[in-house]
Amino acid sequence: SLQSKIIKNKTTKTELLTMLGEPDTRTTLDSGNEQWRYFMYNNQFNASTFIPVVGLLTGGSQTQSKTLEIDFKGEIVSKWTFSTDNNNTKSGILQ
Repeated sequence: SLQSKIIKNKTTKTELLTMLGEPDTRTTLDSGNEQWRYFMYNNQFNASTFIPVVGLLTGGSQTQSKTLEIDFKGEIVSKWTFSTDNNNTKSGILQ
């Protein structure tokens, strides 16, 4: 779990780079400290909206996006948050 891997006031930037690789964004905060963000996406096609007789008349997909946001004080993690969003997208002739 993230709680066991990212420990506030202990885990370093170097350890995070080893665990997670390069962050998707690096932001310098007004305090001079850094904030890193990692984004993960999981796309799933919604098969229940597929109508085989008439072809792909209606379609849809569900995208689950996860964001890990890590704030540092110097080289050490000062706080972090992990959030998940579910987005349903509809496409096709009938919506």
